[in-house]
Amino acid sequence: MHIIVFIIKRLVMALCMLYAFDVIVSSAGVIVPINVVTILSVASLGLPAIFGLVVLQVLV
Repeated sequence: MHIIVFIIKRLVMALCMLYAFDVIVSSAGVIVPINVVTILSVASLGLPAIFGLVVLQVLV
């Protein structure tokens, strides 16, 4: 039961981090889509995943 709560907490925090980051940097023209892949990557890797997604968005 403890592991399920931990995973749900990580997913919710990843969603909140992605939304907050998207609101902050949307004025700069960088948009990171919020979908299952980005949420799972941020939940597993944390803040470096957000920066990696931004780099991928800018390069592609």
